[in-house]
Amino acid sequence: MSMPRDYIRLWAASTISALGDGLRIAAIPLLAASATSDPFAISIVSAAGFLPWPVFGLLGGAISDRFERRRLMWMVNAARAIIICVSTIILLAEGSLPIALLALLAFLLGTAETVYDNAAIGILPQVLTPDLLPAGNSRLFTSQLSATQLIGPPLGGLLFVFGPSVPLTLDAISFVISATLIAFLSPTSRYPEQTPMNLRRDISEGIAWLWKSATLRTMVVLTVALSAASGALLAMLVVYAHDQLHTNSIGYGLLLGAFAVGSIAGALCTPKLMRTRPLREVLTGSIVAAIGVFAGLATTSTPAVAAGLLLLGAAVSTWNVASVTTRQRIVPNHLLGRVSSAYRASALTFTTIGALTAGILTGTTSITTTLWACAGLGLVGLLVRGRGLWQLH
Repeated sequence: MSMPRDYIRLWAASTISALGDGLRIAAIPLLAASATSDPFAISIVSAAGFLPWPVFGLLGGAISDRFERRRLMWMVNAARAIIICVSTIILLAEGSLPIALLALLAFLLGTAETVYDNAAIGILPQVLTPDLLPAGNSRLFTSQLSATQLIGPPLGGLLFVFGPSVPLTLDAISFVISATLIAFLSPTSRYPEQTPMNLRRDISEGIAWLWKSATLRTMVVLTVALSAASGALLAMLVVYAHDQLHTNSIGYGLLLGAFAVGSIAGALCTPKLMRTRPLREVLTGSIVAAIGVFAGLATTSTPAVAAGLLLLGAAVSTWNVASVTTRQRIVPNHLLGRVSSAYRASALTFTTIGALTAGILTGTTSITTTLWACAGLGLVGLLVRGRGLWQLH
């Protein structure tokens, strides 16, 4: 399927910066572990990267609708390159980065991401026609998942051995290249000029549009349930691998790899599914498959569990590609950043809540109880919004 030149540039920019993200995903925890042995301090760095979405996600969406998205995206990537360059210079000068600075780095990059990601969702319908959106989203998801989950982290860990600054330097370079590619995209339309800027009102409009849409209201409720359950599983997967499967770090890595491979396969297959099956069947199949996997994991202690994680990755990825494509098709483009930010902020907030709740529940009961709770959460979401889901076309 032939894609416009602007899409190819956008895809290349996204893939290159995603590879840099993958390198950083490995490097920052290693830097944190080299700075302290306190698990709580190390967890603060990870939490700092997620915090901007609940705090600034809605604001990022409003900003992405107010300015020309192409310019906004390359400026944000240029800013991220500068932030990482400054951190790298400090690392080279001091030999290490303190936990507070690592947390600040993760927070600043996460804040920039709230603007960039919402602008990226909004710019795609300005680059592609509606019939090309499923394939366009699929290719973006596939390359991003491959770079951030399969290629980037192992490569980042390897490069860290040659010097802690090496992965960060390459990450900064990736943002510079990405910003340059985006800067050469064709100019995109801006928010209607006659409407004065009022961020509070803009955010409220996005939330109201999301909730008034029966399609998106149904999808966001189920997305929240799926996100909370997925966050719980991924947070406790290392405990599951150790306590229930009795495997080592290699086995844990294979489980993560199975989830990543499934995610990529799901992203690749979704365009064909959306062409041949109604949306309600695609989404229902995804949520039912996820519920089945959670229940299956709760009842098994064999290595065959990797197949379940492969299926779960495919189900989650299929849901994500189908849901973002649906938003791009039905939401007016000047509202797309705000609606998407409300949608994604809800999902990531409950991903965090799910992870924290899973830690408490597993600590007080068992990992099996947590997995059954994940299955039950998905089932409750399906029962609550199943009728609305089946009315989708």
